Amino acid sequence: MNKWSYPLLVVAAGCLAYRYRYRMAAFALRVPSLRKQLVRFALHIPPVRNALVSQMLRP
Repeated sequence: MNKWSYPLLVVAAGCLAYRYRYRMAAFALRVPSLRKQLVRFALHIPPVRNALVSQMLRP
């Protein structure tokens, strides 16, 4: 492979991921075990956890 193959492949994969990001997110959230892992990961991020807890505990 020449020196441009890998960077070109990375850019193409990035463009495809950006274009279909919502479709990939919907697919990932349909799988129960993957959804559970994503929620656990998100709740380990303090700003996300604080926002969710403040929303749940609002009067």
